Amino acid sequence: MGNSQKRLNLVTGFDYEILESQERIVVQQRTGEIRERLQRSAQDIWEIGQKLADVRSRLKHGQFDTWLKAEFGWSRRTAYNFVNVYEAFPERANFAQINIATSALYLLAAPSTSQELRDEVLQRAKEGEPVTYKEIRQVIKEEKSHTLAVEKPASPKPEIVALKPKALVEAGNSVVEVTALEISSPAVATPSEVKPGWYMLEKQHLLFCGDTASPKFVERIPQVALAIAITGDDWDHDWLIERSKTVIIFPESNLKEQMLSNLLSMFSTPGEAVIFPWLPDSAMLAIAHQLERKIFAGDPNPEKCRKAIAHSQLLVERLEL
Repeated sequence: MGNSQKRLNLVTGFDYEILESQERIVVQQRTGEIRERLQRSAQDIWEIGQKLADVRSRLKHGQFDTWLKAEFGWSRRTAYNFVNVYEAFPERANFAQINIATSALYLLAAPSTSQELRDEVLQRAKEGEPVTYKEIRQVIKEEKSHTLAVEKPASPKPEIVALKPKALVEAGNSVVEVTALEISSPAVATPSEVKPGWYMLEKQHLLFCGDTASPKFVERIPQVALAIAITGDDWDHDWLIERSKTVIIFPESNLKEQMLSNLLSMFSTPGEAVIFPWLPDSAMLAIAHQLERKIFAGDPNPEKCRKAIAHSQLLVERLEL
């Protein structure tokens, strides 16, 4: 029994023997300290982020993700919620006796949130005002809307407002391959027949007419090389960061077809899969198909799905799950 348990630990735990003696001591110490602070008060979150950043600096590429998974069962996304708090706020003392929801703190520390807004909210919290996730999200939304309304672009070149590389992770058992979908009819659907649900294009691409943040879409998306999220809506697609090697996010106002083609060519290769969680431009499917990418796309707006299918001129079949 003892030997079996020991073998199990060796398989599932992080292998500290691969580290140099001094690094092994520090990383194991940080692991224990992080566990002690998992009650996650604001100050604990800051300290966890500080220690995670320290461990990250001591491990080689790929080891950090392995350590996170082995010791805490965390994804990189979870870890960076803590790291962002540490990097966004230089002093742990900022969080002494303040009332701020954990989810609000993560949102406030996100790289896309302005420092001015962080300082303002933190001051309100220090004065005793409760700070909620819903309130912060609304303030950020209003701030971004105001910025887009008053700022003029410095040049006609579109701006990528978020570019987040990710290491590949194993696909989960919940992924359903195209071969697991049943075709309800061999007939080709005309654009006027597009309704909510799944469609297969040219026997290789999947299109979902519906909410791409819903489990109906997410559970059927495998690991891909690239996700291009073009939206002006509220962001509720954090799952893209787990499924994509690279995620690129920018507003619809910046979309140009040549830009889309360039991004596909820069961050993916022929035969690789890409995700389009929104279809603001009817040419997106056609462009990706011409570049020989495998497409997983969707949009909650049936008319946008219809236009994208019509523009692609690809063979379309309705699917039943």
